[in-house]
Amino acid sequence: MEIDSLEIQLLARRKRMSRQNPYEQTILGEALRGEKYEQFYAMMKKYSFRLFLRDLLEQPEKVHVEQLTKYCSLRVAQNYLDSLQRLEIVDADREGYCHVRNPFVPNFGRTLEWYVAEVLQREFGATSRFCITFHNGSTGGDYDVLAAWLGRLVYVEVKSAPPKGIDIHQVKTFLGRIWDLLPDIAIFFNDTHLRMKDKIVALFEEEIARRYGREGLIKYRVQRLEDELFHVNHCLYIVNSKREIAHNFHVCLSDYLANELNQKGMP
Repeated sequence: MEIDSLEIQLLARRKRMSRQNPYEQTILGEALRGEKYEQFYAMMKKYSFRLFLRDLLEQPEKVHVEQLTKYCSLRVAQNYLDSLQRLEIVDADREGYCHVRNPFVPNFGRTLEWYVAEVLQREFGATSRFCITFHNGSTGGDYDVLAAWLGRLVYVEVKSAPPKGIDIHQVKTFLGRIWDLLPDIAIFFNDTHLRMKDKIVALFEEEIARRYGREGLIKYRVQRLEDELFHVNHCLYIVNSKREIAHNFHVCLSDYLANELNQKGMP
């Protein structure tokens, strides 16, 4: 049986996947393919649309379009709703009430994980999966996104909640999973345009200090890469979605490669 580059990376680490790519838990369901699939992927590039989807999936089963204006105007909300209706992702009536067709979507998180995996595959030529669990994982839970890229294993933790919804336990779990999986590159991605320095970076510094003491804050110093993108020793990255997800991932992956060349002594 043929195995792909991601499976090879995982086998080298003695990891066997027990679950992967649960499309049935995304807003797409398992049926959306072809041109409609491409249209939805293009829509997901817009931050305002992702906020709209997050809001939609937090609402009761049936919701009026006027209740979906937390992050956008009524006109924009109606346009997004019309597009989702054409893609057969939602059903809507003449009175403006709508509901998501797929009844098995727990929240926006799975759909965002799918999108991040798609970005890595389409924009970076990676082999990727989302929502992966292992038969022999020691930390429990799932890995949001894994990708094989240029012979390296990339692990992305995906957070759809704003920074105020992220706590120290999530950072602790992320660092624990890194040492269980042993990826080459780890990215803590928060889909927000808010600052990372105020909350997320502070959480990482708190957890690093708890694990390694004051010396750890020097050895594993969180440093700014550019804007609100940060790194620890050019292998762990803290990333938001301001500008564009693909752009920010490109900055981080390019930094990793540049540091690798520097370590080899490239003049």
